[in-house]
Amino acid sequence: MAQIINTRSPFYIKVSDSNLQEATLTLHVYSGNFISSPSSTQLKYTITKSELEENNYIVFEIAELIRDYIKNDYYTGSATTNCVWVKATISAINENGVSITSPTISPSVTNQFLAVDGYGYFNEGTNPEPSRSLLQSNTIIYRPSDYQIVVPVFREDTNTLKYYNGATLVHTENISSTVNSTNKISYVNAGLTPSTFNKVVVNYDSGGGTADTTINVFDLDCSKYTPVKVSFINKFGALQEMWFDKRSNQSIEVSSTTYKSSVMNFSTSTPSYNSSGHQQVTLDLVGKESIVMNTGYVDESLNEVFRQLMLSEYVWMRDPDDSSSYLPLRPKTQSLQFKTRVNNKLVNYTVEFDFAFDKINTIR
Repeated sequence: MAQIINTRSPFYIKVSDSNLQEATLTLHVYSGNFISSPSSTQLKYTITKSELEENNYIVFEIAELIRDYIKNDYYTGSATTNCVWVKATISAINENGVSITSPTISPSVTNQFLAVDGYGYFNEGTNPEPSRSLLQSNTIIYRPSDYQIVVPVFREDTNTLKYYNGATLVHTENISSTVNSTNKISYVNAGLTPSTFNKVVVNYDSGGGTADTTINVFDLDCSKYTPVKVSFINKFGALQEMWFDKRSNQSIEVSSTTYKSSVMNFSTSTPSYNSSGHQQVTLDLVGKESIVMNTGYVDESLNEVFRQLMLSEYVWMRDPDDSSSYLPLRPKTQSLQFKTRVNNKLVNYTVEFDFAFDKINTIR
């Protein structure tokens, strides 16, 4: 069972020995099927560090190096959130230049790691490992009544997803493990008619047996506004969906520079100028659009989802004019007060996003 590395948080490997002088880390990073002995083409880094102040240990931080090889795309609604395999090999020598046979290495590098574009919180400590089953924090999902839900799970430890209508079992989706890194995260869509279920039970291996996590599914209230689907990479490194079903407003902001141009025409017998010519000429005009969305009333347990949305580096929205296209967003709202029913009675959120591209195509 591979240990999972959250590449947005530091991941430390410590090498120690009473005679340690120098240690070398070789790091293989690759995607696809597991390879027990990666080739030289998968070798990405070779790093050598010396012991400092005779403290008998050396520390390597590898998460930032690995993250360069994880790509998150969301083209035409097809999720390709990548995991990558990581093989770390450590060699060490003493002050006489002789190889140390068995230095102490923590965590163990005997097995390969699996890296995701996730992160841990400060209170979760060093080298935090994400969930190995359900890859979202909330156990309540809101959806339009005619929309399929997608549940992100880690395939290695997830056994089944069971869909219920009340107490009646409607469908069982079996999840199998895989050695392909790009399929380690599975986005389960059972393809059921949405009205046929309102609960999903995720069964997984907990380490001490099997356990269940129950997700309750609620239909959004009918609204005169068109619901907008927002997808983002959450703290587990998985793509998560949520809906803003109340009023949304788009706006545009432009910026440019100008220069003063001469509109005089001296080629005629009498110098003149065209009064419809631009004496103030616009240069480098760019436009950026933004959108403000509202959720309507939601359960306070979604506070954690909004925290992860605000901390996400990759956010998309479904194009309201083309349901097969997704537009990249960047949260513009920089401060969000978490709400509770005790303090606020009703919990709803308003979030502003910038579209993460220039309105005028400037890609060259």
